[in-house]
Amino acid sequence: MAAIADVLAISDHKAEEVVTPWPGIFNAFRHHKINLGNRIAPKTFEASYGRYLSVALLHLDGRNAAQTGKALMEKVLTHQRVNRKPGKKHGEALKPWVEMPKSRLECCLALKKFLEYAVGEHRQPQSFLVPEQDYLKIRGADAKSRKKAVLTDAEVLELIRLLPETWANVIKICRVFGVRSWEVGFITKATNDDGEPQLRVTKGKTYNTRGGVKEETDPRWLEAVAVDGSTFGLVEGWEQLNLPPSVTGKTLGNILRRLPYWQQLVAEYEARGEWLRPYSLRDTFSVRAHGIVKDDTLIAAAMGHTVEVHHRSYRTSEWRSVRKAFAEAS
Repeated sequence: MAAIADVLAISDHKAEEVVTPWPGIFNAFRHHKINLGNRIAPKTFEASYGRYLSVALLHLDGRNAAQTGKALMEKVLTHQRVNRKPGKKHGEALKPWVEMPKSRLECCLALKKFLEYAVGEHRQPQSFLVPEQDYLKIRGADAKSRKKAVLTDAEVLELIRLLPETWANVIKICRVFGVRSWEVGFITKATNDDGEPQLRVTKGKTYNTRGGVKEETDPRWLEAVAVDGSTFGLVEGWEQLNLPPSVTGKTLGNILRRLPYWQQLVAEYEARGEWLRPYSLRDTFSVRAHGIVKDDTLIAAAMGHTVEVHHRSYRTSEWRSVRKAFAEAS
C-alpha cells in the first residue's frame, strides 16, 4: 500500500509540473480576456492581441523557437508580414511592426500580458517574463501624437490656491481620484467590504459597443493618489465639502480659461509640444498611479475603463519617471 501511495504521489507531482502547450495557453488567454477578465469584445481581442499572438505562436514552435520573452518580442516585431486581404495588393510585403510606433507599442503590451499569463497560470518558464528595462527599450517611445500634459504637484497646488473654494475642491477631487469631471456629481461616501469609509462613483460612463448598442461601465470605488503627500481629507470631510451646482468638462474648462495662471501653463506646455486641458488632471493621476502601483489592470479599474483603453488613450509615464526607473535598474 505504501508503495502504491508513493507512486500516486509521484504521478500527482508530475501532473502539477505539466506545462500547457502554447496554442492551449493562447485559447485560455483569449477565453480569459473575453469572458472572465476585462470582458472585451472578440473583435477588440483580435485587434489588440490576436494578430500579434498568432505571429508569436509561429516563433514559439520549431527548432528556432524563442526561449525567452525578450527574444520572442524581437522576433514578432521584426516578422516579415504580407498583405493577406483579397485584391491587387494581396501578397505584397507590409512594414514590420517594429517600424510602426503605435503597432510596436500595442504589440509589446499584448506579448507582455500574454507571457505574464503563461508563466503565472500555465507554468511556462520564468525566462519568458520580460524585465521592465528590456521591455521599455524594446517597446520604444510612444507614437508621435499630441502629447498630453502632466501637471506637477506644485502646479496643482497653485491652481487650488487661486481658484474659488468650490472649484478648488473640484480640482482636488479630479486630481486625487482621477475622475472624469462630470463624475464629481455622482460621488457618494459608503462603507467598503473592509468596513472602512470610501468614496464611490455611482454612475458609469455610457458608451456604444461595436454593434451600436449603448452600454454603461460599472460603478466603482475610488482610490487616492496623493498630491505632495496630501489627499486633503476628502473622504473624511466629504459631507461638508462645498461644490459647484453643476460640474462638467465644459464648466470646469470655462473656469480655468479665465485664470491667468492657467493661461500661462497652457502656453508653457504648448511650447514644449504638450496639450494642457482640464482632462490633464486625469492623465496626471494615471502617470502618478503608475509610479506607485505596478499592475496596470488595477489602475485601469480604478479609473473606470479597460487596460486596452488605458494604454491607448492615457499617458502612463513621463521622462522623469522613466529616468528614475533606469537609474534604479542600473
